[in-house]
Amino acid sequence: MVRKDFNVATFGQMAELPNDLSPLKLGTKGQWQGRAFTLLGRLRLHYGDGSWNEWYADFGNGTFGWIAEVMGYYTISFPQTVSLHGIDERTAAGKMVAIQGESWQVTDVKEARCIAAEGELPMIAPPGWSRLGLDLTGPKGQFGTIEIVEGERAFFSGDYAQFDELHLSELRKVPGWDQDAEITRRQSTAMSCPKCGAPVNLRAEGQTMSAVCGSCASILDATTPDLKEIGNVSKNTLKLKLMLPIGARGLLNNELWEVVGFMRRKDKWCSWDEYLLFNPWLGFRFLVNFKGHWSIVSILPGHHTGSVWNGEHFKLFAREEVTTTDVLGEFYWRVKSGERATVSDHIAPPHVLSSEVMPGLNEITWSGGEYINHLEVQKAFLRDGSKLPAPVGPYLNEPNPHHHKWKDVRGKFVMLLLGFCILQFLFMGWGVEKNIAQVQASYEPALNGQTITTGTFKVTGHRAPLHISAASVLAQDTYLALKGRLVETTTKRGYDVIFPLTNYTTAPDDHVQNVTITGIPAGEYYLALTPDAPPALASANVTFTVRHGGIFWSNFWLGIAGISLWPVWTLLRAGSFEKRRWMESDFNPYVSSDD
Repeated sequence: MVRKDFNVATFGQMAELPNDLSPLKLGTKGQWQGRAFTLLGRLRLHYGDGSWNEWYADFGNGTFGWIAEVMGYYTISFPQTVSLHGIDERTAAGKMVAIQGESWQVTDVKEARCIAAEGELPMIAPPGWSRLGLDLTGPKGQFGTIEIVEGERAFFSGDYAQFDELHLSELRKVPGWDQDAEITRRQSTAMSCPKCGAPVNLRAEGQTMSAVCGSCASILDATTPDLKEIGNVSKNTLKLKLMLPIGARGLLNNELWEVVGFMRRKDKWCSWDEYLLFNPWLGFRFLVNFKGHWSIVSILPGHHTGSVWNGEHFKLFAREEVTTTDVLGEFYWRVKSGERATVSDHIAPPHVLSSEVMPGLNEITWSGGEYINHLEVQKAFLRDGSKLPAPVGPYLNEPNPHHHKWKDVRGKFVMLLLGFCILQFLFMGWGVEKNIAQVQASYEPALNGQTITTGTFKVTGHRAPLHISAASVLAQDTYLALKGRLVETTTKRGYDVIFPLTNYTTAPDDHVQNVTITGIPAGEYYLALTPDAPPALASANVTFTVRHGGIFWSNFWLGIAGISLWPVWTLLRAGSFEKRRWMESDFNPYVSSDD
């Protein structure tokens, strides 16, 4: 019915709204940024490979806007009066456009057709009415869309939102999910494959665009009541043994998910599996599996850069053309075998940030994922006791286990290292070397092989190193080796010493030798030495200078080495793990251009 002033006239007949699992309905209320709203009407829009709901909402005080429900996230937008110079039907996804002095990126270009409607709407939407929509992302992640109908352009802008952010009430009971829903999933109408007649059970009805018949491998159009056949997959696909069975439900991060689809994708190097999860309130997620490694991935509406996400910086890891080789179950787009996309993966473990450019759909999609332990996936979806295989090798967004150990130990390591250095410097203040004595010894050939002794000297104070320096003026090209002991006069306890004094032209400074003995206690001491010299040496006087105190730097460095051993080993292992991770990348920062 169309209202003109206060008159209402019949305009035409709209198709019945298709069944879906949307939790929204006419009369649902909510809040957005402090403004209450009520849903008044709905358009069901469809393009070649997908469909979505757009709800007309009353925000009060004469303000009306639109809330679009797309793949489990929402956009809230309001009409704006702006100049759209230079933007038309030829504008492609990826292009930057200027609107009111701001730079917006075109992320999606679709021609959509209205297939059904209900409630109050601000425009006439006859059956078959269509429009061209250009979805945009603003510089701050805002949502925008330009609608082009018969050459007329209109701009709407707003924000992206999640279900919980809308504070919704008076919701519809969701069949198959709410126990007290009026009907169960597809209870009212039976659906069967048009090719082989096998029953087809849609698990995300109204959200999915295609489904694969589990009996004949036909790809079916899930938007039509008769499930029109639109393609097929290989019969071998039906023989695949999925790690997660389609239809399994489980809790991940305290949220209930159902496995509704599976696809296998590959690039020129390897292949991996992606399981599509569905929840009517949270939308869709992907569980991506590669060699036992799992990540849970969600669409990121409004995102437009590979370098930063949620304040975290990312590095480009891979960019490859990807092909879909096998599909099972159902999907929110018309997935096809052989479907191609250019995928770029950026990493900041445990997170991965990916973009997909799909030329056939004229869109750029961003998604963000987080690494999840395979045991969590196993616990959620495998209730029959079967087990998932353990991970093999490092993965692009696998948390570095050694990095976590390094983070745990580095604070303690720094504090211990600092404390040890402070202790060393304190000992340097306490252990200043002091000259305590100078004693003499004389050599004559008759004493060669005999023991000669020096005068006694006293060592006082705490136990500390004793430094003895021997110096003598020797004849040219001669030597005098003094080997013996430092002897304490009372206890006769001795400490071995040796002073190899020489005066050769090749080593002119070796007529002075130093000996350090650790931990000498207080007492009275003398040197008892046995000389060894050539006949050419007629005589020599040796002066021994004795110093007490100081510290051994060798002990300090040994202490540093002992303190650093485990932390440095952990850090080296963390670096080794990162190198092995990046070995799988085309953008390996550890490899030079020559390599």
